[in-house]
Amino acid sequence: MEEDISLSRLSDYSGYSPFYLSRKFHELEGISLKEYLLISKIQHAARQLIETDYRITDIAMRHGYSSQEAFTRAFMKVYGITPWSYRKLQKPSPNSVRSRLLHSVGFTKPIGGKDMKIYVKQMYDWNYYAFFAEDVDEKYWDYFKENLWWQIGNSFIKSFDNVRDFEYCAENFTKYGETAIKQKLRLIPAPWEKALDLFISEIQKVGVDWYIHGSTAMKLWGIDVEPKDVNIIIPNYSDFDKVRDHFCRFAIRPIERCEDWVMSGLGEVFMEAVISIAFHNKELEPYDMNKLGKISFKGTDVYVSSLEMLKQDNLNFNRPDRVKAIEEKMNQR
Repeated sequence: MEEDISLSRLSDYSGYSPFYLSRKFHELEGISLKEYLLISKIQHAARQLIETDYRITDIAMRHGYSSQEAFTRAFMKVYGITPWSYRKLQKPSPNSVRSRLLHSVGFTKPIGGKDMKIYVKQMYDWNYYAFFAEDVDEKYWDYFKENLWWQIGNSFIKSFDNVRDFEYCAENFTKYGETAIKQKLRLIPAPWEKALDLFISEIQKVGVDWYIHGSTAMKLWGIDVEPKDVNIIIPNYSDFDKVRDHFCRFAIRPIERCEDWVMSGLGEVFMEAVISIAFHNKELEPYDMNKLGKISFKGTDVYVSSLEMLKQDNLNFNRPDRVKAIEEKMNQR
């Protein structure tokens, strides 16, 4: 693994032509020879990270990488974490022999930017999955950073470890990931009304309290904003399992518990547009729905955050223009 292993060299060794060797290898292993060699080399390097005290730079050079950054980029494509994090975790040496690409969404060209490739990859070793966005134009980096994607050069990775039913996320991200990211970047409009209509028909089957927050709530109050997604709050944390079990099949980001955060659970589903679902902490239940507003949406009365709640939220996020618009609406009441 520390030597230069090329297709030409393997072709000479096996007695097959390069074309036939590549084709047969892919048929038998399900991945290309190039990817297999990359994964094998990274796994060999991973063992050295755990079993030796070699510097990461030295391990990178021993395995043919010109820099630690190039090695880190390749390592994260296989394991979803950096070499430093892998060493720190002190997990057992890897024993799987391959990592397979689940889905490749294709290419999307941000306005004025280069091609951005978006796909999902499964790492067998620790039940790791990761979303990848490669060749991202710098003007869109903030979106990925704010959503806690790891940055390597001009690429971003968001990994998930031991997530229940992640297959739904992988399948949905394949179908809708490109559209979802374009909507969140405001490259294309988000049909939030269609999304909310679909969500209402599904949440009614679950029978739990819920309300609308964020820009969609502002829009329903008659404030001039254009939502790029729909924010839904589940006020009672005790409803987590019911909501999660029903909506996991629509998820593009896992609906997971996160008790140590401001919210106690988070996730995203896709129904024509991105719908984020968040859960209040259990200390707030039973939640008093009377503190909310109630607005008719296509003949259905829905709960929405009060104008006071929306004002405070936008103050916290330092959005003066929205605060001003909300105050103007409050003065009209």
